[in-house]
Amino acid sequence: MTLTILTPDELRAVYETHLKEAFPPEELKPLWSMERLREEGLYDPLCLRDEAGEALGYVLLWRHTGGRYLLVDYLCVPAARRNGGIGGVLLKAMLDRYGADTVFIGESEAPTGDAAADGMILRRLGFYRRNGAVTLSYDTALFGVHFKTICWTRGTMPAEAEILQAHQEIYLQRFGRKNYDRFIQIPLHPGEEIFPVTEWTEEEARHADFGL
Repeated sequence: MTLTILTPDELRAVYETHLKEAFPPEELKPLWSMERLREEGLYDPLCLRDEAGEALGYVLLWRHTGGRYLLVDYLCVPAARRNGGIGGVLLKAMLDRYGADTVFIGESEAPTGDAAADGMILRRLGFYRRNGAVTLSYDTALFGVHFKTICWTRGTMPAEAEILQAHQEIYLQRFGRKNYDRFIQIPLHPGEEIFPVTEWTEEEARHADFGL
């Protein structure tokens, strides 16, 4: 199995089908934002393919300008292929593709305290732990959605303060201070009120003037 870069047309097709199926609107940034990041060399939309070239899953990575840190923006296995171990293979291929000193930051939805809603959330966090993720001590809130912050590396794990700084810079470099302070909470401090949910629709994102 190999990881290949999606073409612009493939990225659009994956966005309109698998990403929209897998992620709620408040967690899905607009396609034009991904395309702009890609044009700037800051986005790696990757596809895991089998020996016949069939697409098995996707991981979309947002680069820190310094190069060492990559944010796992979206990890997606199409619905028809889930529960077959592809997610773990996809994460291993991601780690193997980049240098041993590369650090991957992830954001996985935090438990809500609602048992009915938390089943899938806890299973997802368990999946990441089984596949080598370390849960960091700080949480994150993005556009009103609360996440646990996780991390992978094949090398030596940096100090958490360094990871936090890179995490903040990824968003600051994209949105600027004004919109960062309006929509982004990294870290989300214990007891801090989370901002209202704002859907990442193209219309709202353009209206917010994120500097894209």
